[in-house]
Amino acid sequence: MRIDRHGRIAPPLRREGRTIGDPAGRMTAEAVADVVARIAAAAGLEGRWSGHSLRRGFATAARRDGKTLERIGRHGGWADGSRALLGYLEEGDRWTDNPVTGL
Repeated sequence: MRIDRHGRIAPPLRREGRTIGDPAGRMTAEAVADVVARIAAAAGLEGRWSGHSLRRGFATAARRDGKTLERIGRHGGWADGSRALLGYLEEGDRWTDNPVTGL
């Protein structure tokens, strides 16, 4: 892997011949969404995929792995007591803490 003098690890991404990203070389939200959607489609995954899928998926996977709410929130940049984060975790927990499992 090569890092250029601007700290980038790859050349700028392009879509239809135009550069995707900000002038400093960072990926924009649009670029991340584009990459995630293309990879999901190439993998044959159905549904709507975006950069947000990674954020939500991280929270769910970290919770499933036993990480604390505080650690997940700090790493993901959520404010303490974030209702959005709690909603993601509750949605994920409904499958692991389902009262009808095993009946």
